[in-house]
Amino acid sequence: MIIRRTSSLPVPKRQRSKPGLHLYSLALASLALAVSTSSHAADLPGPQSESLEPSPPTPVQGLVFTATLYGWASGLSGRARTLPPLPAVHIDITFDQVLKNFNGALMGVSEVRSGRFIFFSDLIIAKIAPSKEFGIDIAGTFRGTGVRLDSTTLTGLAAGGYRIIDDPRFFIDGFAGVRGFYVDNMLKLDFLRVPSASYGKSEGWADPAIGARFRFNFADNWYFSTIGFIGGTSTRSDFFWDLFGGVGYSFNERYSAFAGYRAMKVDYSHGNFLYNVVQQGPVMGLNIRF
Repeated sequence: MIIRRTSSLPVPKRQRSKPGLHLYSLALASLALAVSTSSHAADLPGPQSESLEPSPPTPVQGLVFTATLYGWASGLSGRARTLPPLPAVHIDITFDQVLKNFNGALMGVSEVRSGRFIFFSDLIIAKIAPSKEFGIDIAGTFRGTGVRLDSTTLTGLAAGGYRIIDDPRFFIDGFAGVRGFYVDNMLKLDFLRVPSASYGKSEGWADPAIGARFRFNFADNWYFSTIGFIGGTSTRSDFFWDLFGGVGYSFNERYSAFAGYRAMKVDYSHGNFLYNVVQQGPVMGLNIRF
């Protein structure tokens, strides 16, 4: 007798695997392997890998000091008066007369720059003492009489600035500060070329000032530069402007030389004192950078 054993639990039928399911699983495994490999490769250093993190900021440039020495062959034209009884004197000293009777002037400039911020100072000492006579305003008052001038001027400027545009080819700076003046005028009265009297007075004052500077490097080692200031408290009795333009040559990063022309007008009157003149002439100088 044959006994058959039967299980109460159903036996699941064996299913055949489909080819599409194997392909789908293989694709997922390949994609996961590629992502993992790419992630590990990105962490490895390589000569051509680029970091997505921002580069560190450029360090702030240290202090740069520049000293400039000028020689200014300046002429003078305008009107000046010291004390009564002399009226205002017409002054006209041309450039060729300056060359014949050169008293000259010296201008020194110092500049300290940190990044875009600038401290700028300017000092001018000028001596005008020509061996000639000048006419006076009131014709015929002193017939046969002339007036000689001996004038010493000292001008100082202190200004803070900011580099508005800083390009390898050119830059533009803006300034604001104070300019001070000291004038010592001595008018000598000559009657028939015989000295008879002298009248002198000194005067000092200070004016607010604003200015700008532009430099353009137009060729290797060659550049054009101009700088100007304007200021005062009144266009009638206290006003000035100062302008320079020239061409320079840079020997290296430390030394450069330049030549140009400078004109400065000062119009100041206080009581009996009058100084309304334009001082102008060629300039040559040397820049030294530390």
